[in-house]
Amino acid sequence: METVEDVLSKRARRLKQSHTDYLNNPYHPKTAHAMRVNSRKLRSLLSFLKPTIEEGKYKKLNKALKDLAQVYGPLRELDVLIDLCNQIALKSPELSDHYQQMFRYLHKERNEEMERTLVEADNNLKTIETVEADLNGLIFNIDAEWDDFITEHLEKKNKDLKAAYQSVNRNNYEAVHDIRKEAKKLRYSARYLGKLASMKHKGIRKDARRIQEEFGKLTDAHVNEEMLSDYADKVDDKHLKETFRKMSEAQESIDRADN
Repeated sequence: METVEDVLSKRARRLKQSHTDYLNNPYHPKTAHAMRVNSRKLRSLLSFLKPTIEEGKYKKLNKALKDLAQVYGPLRELDVLIDLCNQIALKSPELSDHYQQMFRYLHKERNEEMERTLVEADNNLKTIETVEADLNGLIFNIDAEWDDFITEHLEKKNKDLKAAYQSVNRNNYEAVHDIRKEAKKLRYSARYLGKLASMKHKGIRKDARRIQEEFGKLTDAHVNEEMLSDYADKVDDKHLKETFRKMSEAQESIDRADN
C-alpha cells in the first residue's frame, strides 16, 4: 500500500522531470506551467501535513518550493496573456490593424522572461534536488493513524473552503485570490493524500476544483487587465499603445459579461 512518504517522493520526482521537460522545450507554454503546477502540488501536500512536520524543516521546504514557483510566475502570466490576446484577435479581428505588432512585442517580452529562467536553471535544479533529499529525511510526528488524520483534515478544510466561498465578495480580488489558493491546496491534498484514507474524497476534490477554476477566471482576468493597461502605459509607439488599450477594454468587457 502507498504511504505518505511514497506520495511525496513521487511528486518530487515529477517536479524534477518537469524541470527536464522545460529545459528541453522552454518555448512551449505547457512546460513552464508544469513547473509551477508541480512545485505547487508538492507545496500543497506539505501545507496539509504541516501539523506533523517539525517547524524549521517545514519552513525550509515551503520557502524553497515557493521561490521555485515564483521563478516561472512572470513567464506563465505572459503565456496566459498571449492566449487571451489570441482569443480576442480571432473573435474581433476588426479591433486593431496592429495585432501582428502586438504579438511580436509580447513574444519578445516572453523570450526575455524565458532567458531569465534559463540563466537560473542550474540553481533551480539544485533547489529541486535539495527538496528531494529533505523530503526523504522527513520524520512525521503524528499521534493518530494516517487514515484518521487525513479524514479529519480534509473534512475540516472542505468545510472552511465552502464557508469562505459562500461569503466572499467576488469584487474583492485579494479575498478571491486567497480562496482560489486554498481550493487548489485542498484539491491536490484530496487527490494525492485522500487515497490513503478510507473516506470518500472524490467529491471534495471535485468541489475544490470547481471553486479553483471559477475563481481562477476572476483572478486571471484581473491580472490580464492590469498587464495590458501597464503595457499601454509603457510602450511609446502610438499604434501599439492603442492596441493594448483596446485589448484591456476587451478584457474588461469579458470580465463584466462573466459576472
